[in-house]
Amino acid sequence: MNKNATLCLICLIFLGGIPGTIQAQTAVQNWNRQEYQTTDHSNFRKNKRFEQKINADAVDYALLNACIFFLTNEQRVKENKSVLSYAAPLEVAAWHHARRMAEEDFFGHEDPKSSQRKTTDKRARLAGISNPYIAENVAGRSFLSNVTYLALAEGFMEQWMNSPGHRSNILSDKALQLGSGAFTNGKYWYATQCYQWFKPIVPGEAMDTLP
Repeated sequence: MNKNATLCLICLIFLGGIPGTIQAQTAVQNWNRQEYQTTDHSNFRKNKRFEQKINADAVDYALLNACIFFLTNEQRVKENKSVLSYAAPLEVAAWHHARRMAEEDFFGHEDPKSSQRKTTDKRARLAGISNPYIAENVAGRSFLSNVTYLALAEGFMEQWMNSPGHRSNILSDKALQLGSGAFTNGKYWYATQCYQWFKPIVPGEAMDTLP
């Protein structure tokens, strides 16, 4: 990636591979995924943890992933679309792909350095999804210091919403569930959204785990 590059890509990969159409600086408790039961697009902005500045040496990735998730549903509601359900396996797939892009220095929907993780379908199955109908958005941007979780997540959302293909994924009527993931290597930030289309996830054996 170029030093000041801001990039985003879109991908639709369905079952069988057929293509379709930083922990906070203050001592605050990390995001607990049980909070998805009490937090949603309508009240997440009241949670001051999202306004913490990110410590790049100790990122609360679960918090950043949640912020991207809630912003996505907030945008969908503004456009009179249904609210998507949080799905932990989709967060697993999204976060591991963002991490791989950061650690292995590539950007895109295919992982060129791992045959096991090459496609969206394969990554979904590693995350424990036995029936993947995945639509994926990815984005990358130069590293930002002194930024809050909310501001960084809003930056990714702005990138995607300004791109017709990514916007289409975000607002798709086919989408049912969502998980988001982000990661930094200290030079760039990477983010991934994984949407499950058509049918709810049927759980399978998972090899990858949550951050």
